Amino acid sequence: MGIDVQQPWLLLLLLPAIFAVIQWWRGQHQMPVSRKSVIVAIRTAVFCLLILALAGIQLLYPVRAETVVFVYDRSASIKDDAHLLDFMKKAVENKRAEDQYGIVATGAGAAVDQPLTINGQVQAVGVEVNRHATNLAEGIRLAQAMIPSEARGKIVLLTDGLDTEGDTAREVKLARERGIVVESALFEQPQGAEVVLSAVQVPDRLYAGEEYTMKVDVDSTLATRATLRLYEGNREAGALVVQVEKGKNRYLFSQKAISEGFHRYRVEIEPEQDTVQANNQAFAYTQVAGAPKILVLEGHPGAAQNLVGALEAAEIQVDVKEAALLPKELDGYKEYASIVLADLSATSISEADMERIRTAVRDLGVGLIMTGGSEGFGMGGWFQTPIEEALPVHMDLRGKEELPSLGLMLVIDKSGSMSADAYGVDKMELAKEAAIRATTMLGPQDEIGVIAFDGMPWEVVPPQKVAKRSEIQGQIGRIFADGGTDIFPALLMASERIKTMKTKRKHIILLTDGQSGRDDDYQGLLQQLSGENITVSTVAVGDDADIGLLEEIAKWGKGRYYFAGDAASIPKIFSKETALASRTFIVEKPQVPGRTGSADWAALRQPLPLMRAYVAATIKQTAEVLLLSQDADPILSRWQYGLGRAVAWTSDLEGKWAPDWVAWPGNSRLWTDIVGWTLPQVTPGRWQVETRLDGSRGAVTVSLPKGEKLPSELEAVVVNQAMQRETVRLKPIAPGVLEGSFQAAEPGSYLIQVSEKANGQVVAGQTTGLSVSYSPEFGLQQGGEQRMEEWLATGGGTRISRPEEVFSGNLPSKWETQPIGEWLLMLAALLWPLDVAARRLQLPDQWRARVYAWFRKRRSGKVAEPTERAEVLSRLGEKRSQRSQPSAAPMPDSGREGSRAATRRADSGGKPGLSPVGRSTADRSGDTSSANSVNSANSANSANSADPQSETINRLLAAKKRKQK
Repeated sequence: MGIDVQQPWLLLLLLPAIFAVIQWWRGQHQMPVSRKSVIVAIRTAVFCLLILALAGIQLLYPVRAETVVFVYDRSASIKDDAHLLDFMKKAVENKRAEDQYGIVATGAGAAVDQPLTINGQVQAVGVEVNRHATNLAEGIRLAQAMIPSEARGKIVLLTDGLDTEGDTAREVKLARERGIVVESALFEQPQGAEVVLSAVQVPDRLYAGEEYTMKVDVDSTLATRATLRLYEGNREAGALVVQVEKGKNRYLFSQKAISEGFHRYRVEIEPEQDTVQANNQAFAYTQVAGAPKILVLEGHPGAAQNLVGALEAAEIQVDVKEAALLPKELDGYKEYASIVLADLSATSISEADMERIRTAVRDLGVGLIMTGGSEGFGMGGWFQTPIEEALPVHMDLRGKEELPSLGLMLVIDKSGSMSADAYGVDKMELAKEAAIRATTMLGPQDEIGVIAFDGMPWEVVPPQKVAKRSEIQGQIGRIFADGGTDIFPALLMASERIKTMKTKRKHIILLTDGQSGRDDDYQGLLQQLSGENITVSTVAVGDDADIGLLEEIAKWGKGRYYFAGDAASIPKIFSKETALASRTFIVEKPQVPGRTGSADWAALRQPLPLMRAYVAATIKQTAEVLLLSQDADPILSRWQYGLGRAVAWTSDLEGKWAPDWVAWPGNSRLWTDIVGWTLPQVTPGRWQVETRLDGSRGAVTVSLPKGEKLPSELEAVVVNQAMQRETVRLKPIAPGVLEGSFQAAEPGSYLIQVSEKANGQVVAGQTTGLSVSYSPEFGLQQGGEQRMEEWLATGGGTRISRPEEVFSGNLPSKWETQPIGEWLLMLAALLWPLDVAARRLQLPDQWRARVYAWFRKRRSGKVAEPTERAEVLSRLGEKRSQRSQPSAAPMPDSGREGSRAATRRADSGGKPGLSPVGRSTADRSGDTSSANSVNSANSANSANSADPQSETINRLLAAKKRKQK
């Protein structure tokens, strides 16, 4: 055990404290030395305790236990976990009882599998991590955080040495600086017959009809025959039978660019001998220059027929598809220059398709156009979708309180089947989101009510104005799934509640995923509601719903029936139904739109025809309105969204709402201008762009033409297949060469948009891509021992090979601290009253003598002989006690005591009535009072002179009094 002082310079305060005590001693001239000694001792102790507490004194105890954290490599390159687990078990068997250990599993990230414990039983590692990479640095950081600062710590790495992410050497060095020992045990994995297709290289930009050469790199651990196949998209474009040699191989494909656009190539290898098939394919991207292609999605056949005719007349390629045939990969949208949604309902495409379209517009520069109709904009349920975010208009109507009021009653199934299904889709949460979205579309003049039902109905939100929107949404959010299904009581309660609403239009939406009895009079109830202009629509969720009953309810209720095979479409259905029920989104008012701009579109400078109807929407703040209705609603608007451009045309294309526009001579020219404006306007960069995979990171390199100046700002936006984006700033690494890197640990496609900016505007751009066909962990696993030795030597780590070396005890000494400042303060507080008592209280001298004698007895183990001073003081006390007793009749004396009494009587002169006791009392009173008469004093003095012993005592008492004064 040792002592440590955190602020030793404060110990200098002992000098002024000692000086103050000495000065006090010198100033006390009349206080007895014994009392001064006691006070000085107490005050010195108090000062020392206070100063030591202030200086932060603490006790030090040596730490004997070891704390070991195993960093367990769980990446895909570790094919056999049994050896690593067996190593940990044997190591823990050799630990002492007080030693503790923990386990951290690491892959692309790190997670704690076993917190610190002294338990000697090691369980199999069960925590899941991303196994597509090896980030030992992250595992070391997490292990350091688990080891307390005062512990004797050690980190043991169990790995094959092939780290693909992070700076392992740096983290090892940082751990050593913290006093944590880092050791590593190598577990090389068996490498069998393996053929790996490592890279495919193709020019990033081509022209239609251009011949080019594609390079294919193959690594192999053996010599074997194989077949190489080349695919352009899903079309096989060539095949080669090759002899693969051990080591690195390169093969060439000669191809010709046929079709324009952005193309993805896939190369597959089929070797005769191989172990892992996951690393037998690779991808590459290229851009073939040519005429732009437009993708048109129709809500129903013929919805965009007039637009397609106008574009084909202008020799623009058009690809008309159904929504179900949309590309399921982001790179599929780069084939098109612009996308047109013609009278298309939001329920026709999935949320993932919407997200891909939005990302293609924002990050890849693809154009977007939406046209109106009965399924367009708010009527199609596009409210609060990714498509609405990309368009220049809001789907709801804002600032229009004069619109006819709507009373909306939502009847939502909350039975147990509405909870999360086997695919993790929680229908109850989607239904609540749909209800909340419906409240957002309503205005302050509208009313809403919500009823949830299982076996019995429950009124969640009583009918009320949509004023306290957040409070209503909070009540909806508290619905939970439980119970059975009975529709009729809930529908009956909804009919009663909606009749209390004071609105011009009233509508009920019923949603359920279950079956219910048909014995109730649904038809009679719904006919009664229909007679009061209350409509009912139904939504069937999944195949288990009573579709027949719900169809009949919608038919009898003069509403619409929806089948939600995908539960994710529920919010869009509710949005659409809310818009349809309000009947305020379609404006049927013949008028000629007013021009507000459009100087760059020549067709709009001509006289405009009559428009009969359009879908009302709200213009966004930064959007540009080109045509405006008499009610200040946008008819034609546009804006820039990220790298792309978007246009909203709120009337239709077929001619049902705007037949005069279809017959108008300027119609074809107008739509040619609109589509042309949405085409990518960025000038293609003159630079050369290359991409490559470096471990678990992707790299993009831009080479400028010789002699060209570096751009002021060059960046790359990387979008992976999960629609996650990362912006990479490209920095110079050589004259005319810029480079940046990004995370590419997950297998999949990474689209890269390289953009040059000037004054915040994109002036040039180019699209390329990188495809990670397989995890780096499935590549050839070679050189693990050399890699491990390198980062151990750089970071100062140690290699071990036996489990017995883990808990070896050869760790740097550590001390555990125990602060005692609070205890010292408490002791000083207890001593302070003793100082006050020593100064203020007068203790009898015989108390001191007894205490002194008691101490001598404790020290010597026997009764000590009283000193002369103690004997005198004791006798003095006895005399004073005798004199204080009252007079008593003389007792007959015998022997020597009788002769002493006779002698004292003879000395007294034979005066009657004066006994020895009486003289003794008089003597004492004369000795203690200075105010007695002279005669009394003389009598006392004569008595004292007659008794030498009494005279001695009196002199001692007088001396004591003088001393006390």
